[in-house]
This record gives sequence, C-alpha cells and structure tokens, in this order.
Amino acid sequence: MLTLKVLPGTYVVWQLPSNAPTPTINASTLTVVIRTADELSGVCEASHAPAGAVINDGWRCLQFVGPFDLSLPGIMAQVATPLAQAGVPIFTLATYNTDYLLVPSARLADAYNAIQQAGHVMSD
Repeated sequence: MLTLKVLPGTYVVWQLPSNAPTPTINASTLTVVIRTADELSGVCEASHAPAGAVINDGWRCLQFVGPFDLSLPGIMAQVATPLAQAGVPIFTLATYNTDYLLVPSARLADAYNAIQQAGHVMSD
C-alpha cells in the first residue's frame, strides 16, 4: 500500500528551445528543469512559469510519501496502472527520495478514486 498526498496549487509543464538560457525559478514547491539536446522543459507552479515558454497548464501534483530505496521496482506502476485504466492522463517525475505525478486538475477526483480503489491511501 502506498500513500500519496496532493500538493497545494496548480502546476504547469513548460518547454523552451534547447538553446534557451536555463530559467531561474524561485519557488518553494516542486520545481523541475530538464535540458536535453532537443529541448529545455520543466514543471513548476503556474505562477512561476518562465516567460516565453510553451505552457501546458492545469495540472495538480501528487507526491508519493517516501522515501523509497532506488532499487525498489514498480512504485510508479502501482499507481500509473489504475490511473491508465481509469483514463486519467499523467505526467511523471522522480527525485532521489520519491516520485511525483501530475494529473489534470479536472480529473483530480477521478485520480483520487482510482488510487483509493487500487488499495492506496490519498491524503490532502
């Protein structure tokens, strides 16, 4: 059984060209910036989205209550599978200690129900 908590606020997934300068995002909540050869993208609270970025907005963030050992398999799959079966889109992230997933704000109740029906705990 896993426990997930809903983080406050609304999040965006954003993208900039791969050669853009790395934005400085001064947020106290979840902030992710990833650069590849093809793009510069990230996730942050909606109010901190970088100027000029392509924005996909309206996401809520669920945090897996950890920490989890990096060698444990299937942590995300235990939640991603029931969400897929319920037709809830997800955007996944991971840190050293735990995992996060974003769900569309409009589908938060559906996600909450699917996760609980799979035997996991949701906390606010």
